[in-house]
Amino acid sequence: MIFEQCVRVRISVFKMAEAVVKHDEHVTDFEDTVARLTDAFPNLSVGVIRKVATSCRRDIVKMVMRLSAIEVDEQRNAKVEESGALMPKTEQPSTSGVGQKKRGTSIKSQVKKYTSDFNIEEFLEMFPNPEETFRNPERGEDVLDLTTADYVVHFFMNKYPFIYKSHISFLLYQGPTRQPKCKSLLKVDEELQQAEQNDEQIMKCRRKPTTMRVDPGEDIRLLQELAYLEHRTDILDCKLKKEQEKTKRRTFAKENGSSVSCQCCFADDLLPEEVYSCTNDCSFCEECIRRSCEIKLAEGDIQFPCLADCGSQFSWKTLQAALPPTLFSKLSQNYTESEIRAAGLTVDSCPLCNFPNTIDERCTSFQCFNPECMKETCRLCKELNHLPLRCDEVEKDEDVQARVYVENKMTEAILRSCYKCKRKFVKEDNCCNKITCICGAVSCYVCNKPVIGYDHFIGLGDSRSEKCPLYVDMLALHQRELTAAADEAKKEVDRNRLTSDPSSDLDKYFKYKRETTPQPRWMQGLPERHHPIEPQRELNEILNVQEEDTEDDDE
Repeated sequence: MIFEQCVRVRISVFKMAEAVVKHDEHVTDFEDTVARLTDAFPNLSVGVIRKVATSCRRDIVKMVMRLSAIEVDEQRNAKVEESGALMPKTEQPSTSGVGQKKRGTSIKSQVKKYTSDFNIEEFLEMFPNPEETFRNPERGEDVLDLTTADYVVHFFMNKYPFIYKSHISFLLYQGPTRQPKCKSLLKVDEELQQAEQNDEQIMKCRRKPTTMRVDPGEDIRLLQELAYLEHRTDILDCKLKKEQEKTKRRTFAKENGSSVSCQCCFADDLLPEEVYSCTNDCSFCEECIRRSCEIKLAEGDIQFPCLADCGSQFSWKTLQAALPPTLFSKLSQNYTESEIRAAGLTVDSCPLCNFPNTIDERCTSFQCFNPECMKETCRLCKELNHLPLRCDEVEKDEDVQARVYVENKMTEAILRSCYKCKRKFVKEDNCCNKITCICGAVSCYVCNKPVIGYDHFIGLGDSRSEKCPLYVDMLALHQRELTAAADEAKKEVDRNRLTSDPSSDLDKYFKYKRETTPQPRWMQGLPERHHPIEPQRELNEILNVQEEDTEDDDE
């Protein structure tokens, strides 16, 4: 989707920008800049790089962002063309302007089908049992993700204008990372409806209709679910009326002797439109045909013989009329895949919807041309396409949890908490360690204990070590705390899941900060022999002495 593409581009941008800008902060020569960008983007022509560099007016980061976006677009188009080039002429999707226009028109028609042009009759044909379908927790897990978070929140804000937005977000997602919390949007809708009826989480004024700013793109499954939530009452009423009418007609047909029987389950109260025949006119009900096809699908068979063993088969037209659209789609996909394999072509299937397509063995991505999917995936790891990242550089859900756990522990290590108001704070400059909170509480930044005056500290040049220093190198202190916290946190998580180590660049970061940050005034005033040449070692000695004194006091 569009948002996922932006995320991939943004990740590559910052990685490339770091490599390009790292040693080139003072580069002013235009030709030198073009040469370095040419090395960073070997797949782009020099003319394109010159044009972008001229328009960006020496803004290196902006240049890299534009060039990275151009490169990713070209790679995507090239792989789609390679994937479609080997398909038979009758099935090959066009990558020309006309083909792209047709694909865009198809997607737009799908979006309109569940938004502005919604039709209840067509929806019930697609989902005969909508309650069972949309209560499935597995479907909710597939629908909810980071790319659709804002769209879903705005949908419920419009549907329930008196419910607080914070309560809606609380039911849907957890934490600042917005990981999906619920497994069914239908369940969330029922909870919000119950809260509105009980006057819970209700605002005093009605919220104005909010604009659906985030486009769900090609996420048709999400639009199907939201369409059902919006028209749920009308859909269930229509379904109930159809069932009542069918019951009346079945009773009338049975009384007048016009009902039809099934030659498999021998049900004798069927309506003529509920019965389907093979090529020899053997009659069967919809349920028997569906179960038979499900068994054949599980066995991997693409032949569907008559259930009465008359030697004939069901035609594809009959199967399409008798089976649900999802089941018939799977059967047709299996048939198409078997025909492609029989022709000796290399075929692969979409890991998200199993839609088959011919591919080039050299191509690492798979472009799905199923109108309800249309997503690009990686053939190696079976996840959404993550170019230009490698498979081992992409974080899974467990990897994200491990990384976030280490990051949180590192954050807790450098954050101080006021003993009075519990407010969190951190000292960034090299001022003295006597900290006064906005609530008036005074504490020591080194040991985080309450203090009254300066008797708790030792001054510059003082040789006593039983007290906390009044001044300390903040970079050394924070580096020690972050490193220790990261080491402890990594012992508590699976190292194999920690794809991205947050502490890997700590030494590089603090080295850069020491080179670019001027010395504090209190350090500049010290004689040469008192300069903290090894602030890390001196700080360790001070803190170790304090720990030993504490242990002696406890004894």
